[in-house]
Amino acid sequence: MNVVFMGTPDFAVPGLKSLVEAEHNVITVITQTDKPKGRRRQLCAPPVKNVALDLDLQIIQPENVNDEIIVNKLREINPDVIVVAAFGQMISSKILDLPRYKCINIHASLLPEYRGAAPINWAVVNGEKETGITSIVLQEKMDAGEMIVQKTTKIGPDETAGELENRLSLLGAEVLIETLRQMEDGIAEYKPQDDESATFAPKLKKKNGLIDWNQNAEDLHNFVRGMSPWPIAYTNLKRNTSKERIMILKTEKGGPSSAELNKIPGTIEDISDRGIKVATKSDSTCGLWIREVKPEGKRSMSAVDFSRGHDVKVDYLFR
Repeated sequence: MNVVFMGTPDFAVPGLKSLVEAEHNVITVITQTDKPKGRRRQLCAPPVKNVALDLDLQIIQPENVNDEIIVNKLREINPDVIVVAAFGQMISSKILDLPRYKCINIHASLLPEYRGAAPINWAVVNGEKETGITSIVLQEKMDAGEMIVQKTTKIGPDETAGELENRLSLLGAEVLIETLRQMEDGIAEYKPQDDESATFAPKLKKKNGLIDWNQNAEDLHNFVRGMSPWPIAYTNLKRNTSKERIMILKTEKGGPSSAELNKIPGTIEDISDRGIKVATKSDSTCGLWIREVKPEGKRSMSAVDFSRGHDVKVDYLFR
């Protein structure tokens, strides 16, 4: 097939590589513009651009993919299919209706569950035991198009959103190639989604990482996993009259809760070689151990090392 590929982050990279390996003709790669990053705000190319350069593919980086100049360019290219994987811009009907096989989107959830920008994070936060990849015919209504191929995978009990994303990116590449094969062979089945069963996974912002300690240990553990590697779960450590923002990188469930002591959720219950144990919601069946942290502006470290060097004591409060 003659393919236009739209994608931006690491998640999209295996899909692009798989198209080339399967000997599809990738005419053009469309990705987001270079963005400033880091303290020096240096321009950095998106991962898909770097791979496209390595593969010697034509690249377009529009501020708005729906600009008439881009739409006309796509008309000239006349692709059989446009493949979209975590591109990052809404695509108008002017583009959606151009290719013979429409636009195909690779979405990281078992649709109609978790429509939206952050399906992997929210699946982990919500304690889902499995997720997957769904290929759909892209339409203007977000992630609501007809489904073509769907594959599932288990979510590990301690797996972070970042780790799961790496696995799903590879599964997404498999689903993409299978989808195009079925379409070429004329055997693809297009299944409407049940809108009434749809759930949503809104885009994350930094503020979404703030921990609410008034939850049980399992929900808090899932939250920390789901916020990793971004926006990262964080809390504030209160010491008498001061407080310090702390990012929580790794947690572990274990040991009975101290609910019978009526401690406020977020109170430090214990400090040991295992880490820092924190009181959780009163109906929790097990406590929560913080294993790894990153104080604001400093390197990441074990919770044990943090407790030794940052004046952390039992009965101090995370808020």
